[in-house]
Amino acid sequence: MADNILFSTKMKMMAFVILVAILPLVLLGFATDSVVDEYDTSVTVENAQNISDISSGRITNYFTLIRNLANSVAKSGDQAAPVLEYSEQRVSQMNAFLSLEHSIDAIIIMDQASNISKSAVWETGYTVPKLSAEAIENDIKYSNGISDFNEHTSKGNVVVSTYITNEKSERVGYVCVILDMSFLNGVISDEAIDPSTRLYVCDCAGNLLISEKTGIRPYADVDEFEDLGKQFDKITGGKLTRPYHYDADSSKKILMSSVIPETVDSAGLSWSVVSVVNKDILAAQYNNINSSLNSSILVISLIDIVLIIVFIIWFTRPISNAMRIMSGGEINLSSQRIIVNGNTEMDNINKQINGLLDALSESEQRYRTVVDMTDNIVFEYSVNKDTVSFSNNFNKKFSFRAVSLKYEDSFFVKANVYKEDAPAFAKFVIAMTEGQALQGEFRFKTIYNDYAWYLVRCASIRDSYNKIIKTVGVMLNIDKTKAREQQLMDKASLDPLTQAYNRESFELALLNEFELSAMRNGKDAILFIDLDNFKHFNDEYNHTVGDEVLVFTVNLCKELLGKHGFVGRHGGDEFVLCFRETADMDAPTLAQKIISGLGAGFKSPSFGEQIVMYCSIGIAYLDSDTSDPAELIDMADNAMYSVKRSGKSNFAVYTDNNTNTLK
Repeated sequence: MADNILFSTKMKMMAFVILVAILPLVLLGFATDSVVDEYDTSVTVENAQNISDISSGRITNYFTLIRNLANSVAKSGDQAAPVLEYSEQRVSQMNAFLSLEHSIDAIIIMDQASNISKSAVWETGYTVPKLSAEAIENDIKYSNGISDFNEHTSKGNVVVSTYITNEKSERVGYVCVILDMSFLNGVISDEAIDPSTRLYVCDCAGNLLISEKTGIRPYADVDEFEDLGKQFDKITGGKLTRPYHYDADSSKKILMSSVIPETVDSAGLSWSVVSVVNKDILAAQYNNINSSLNSSILVISLIDIVLIIVFIIWFTRPISNAMRIMSGGEINLSSQRIIVNGNTEMDNINKQINGLLDALSESEQRYRTVVDMTDNIVFEYSVNKDTVSFSNNFNKKFSFRAVSLKYEDSFFVKANVYKEDAPAFAKFVIAMTEGQALQGEFRFKTIYNDYAWYLVRCASIRDSYNKIIKTVGVMLNIDKTKAREQQLMDKASLDPLTQAYNRESFELALLNEFELSAMRNGKDAILFIDLDNFKHFNDEYNHTVGDEVLVFTVNLCKELLGKHGFVGRHGGDEFVLCFRETADMDAPTLAQKIISGLGAGFKSPSFGEQIVMYCSIGIAYLDSDTSDPAELIDMADNAMYSVKRSGKSNFAVYTDNNTNTLK
């Protein structure tokens, strides 16, 4: 019998050691694929970014050259002569530029009434487009004189413009250099890296120069970019600071960009060189390398197996006695310890096993001690056993006693829940058993026969197959804080016109929200709203209409907030909102909905006309560094004023003593 057990043990040990020895090699094979792919991706992304930077530098130098040519033309000729008259000096110089730079289609001299001078020059056979002096003026004022694709012509020409001044330094006309796409097409093709990488040129409006054949298209019309609106907003705004990974056309891709500084306009938008790396094509290039590596690993694995078999046969000889002892049943099952009767190799292994069992026992006792010492109730739901268990302090809080550990008899199924909270708690329990990580606030009947608020939070534990094996959670008593919240609401002083909290009541409610937010582990935000040009309503209509505007604003905010926050009137036409972000809506989304709702407006009961409003909104988030309501409101106020300074009717988020405009 012992010999049979010994043989079986040898086979198991052999299988185990082979597995332990071979598994790292197998994992190495998988890791090799991952590492090679990751390394190649990293290098290719770095190369693509470098090429984007080089390309943006080339385009910057190109636009600088064209602007210098335009300035040179503007300063040549007789400044006292009318703009529309023929100037031999200018024509000669422009013809020289035309022959020097082949990407120039035409150089147009134009007055402020959009009339083209006789001094204009262009390529033979080129049809001069009708340019708008107003559009050219806007380009110079707001876009450094550089137009977007298709702004002036349907062929995608880019126009670089500058002023012409007379001898009194008065602006009397424009020099407009009309460029074809040859140089930019050359940048895209010249800087190609490998088949996995493509380059594009993107203007301030999000139009892409794709290739000489495809031409120019808005990014939204390009299939692989159709869902990347936010990323392209960052690209034109110069804020895509790190590679962005996404899926398109059933393939994984990486998006990068490099700003062309010469094109930055007054709104902070700019042209960029956009590069896209196709990870699937990239991975395919390295299949041969991975195949060779995997073949080598297979050969090494076979050699390892042979060596392990020889080693196990030799190693198990001196431990036969220990195996016979174990097969003789000398393991103390009651204490789960192996009895050691010597100092052989196997005895030493048994001692190590006993040490591990002791460590596990100590860890289990430590966990139970911590659970028993905390005031919070800890629970576990075992999916496989379909059982529910609570920490010992549960019995000190609730009179409920389950007849068994089965889930169907548990507190989650048969708890006495406050009537209004019962439907929400039922949905919570279903989501919990499905393994969702979530939290909720409910009122339960306690051991004192009253109802108390508890915050219930849970998360799932999964096995290596991502299958849920257990749900663990905690119940926190938040009754005092919720009671204080209700007292604040009951005692709050309301603005008599809008029925929103006044400033003092809002700050008291916000102070209590700090504690609730920490317990909920949620994300709360303050929105500071200032109505733009509110004085207009009182002056244009009357003060009754002005009051209607204020009441409509508060009612709109209350409707959008629902049960996830509260509203206060800070003073005059300024309002503050406390908002608890949800999975369906974050603070920026709420701000946009407020702006849209005010923009839709309402029909004035007293005046009979549709009244529309605009507002500026600043957003600041509650965090561990901010515990003063007034300070947090000031942060949101500062963010709001940054919107005021940049054009109003927008929103911004406060971050690290500065603001980041999102819309």
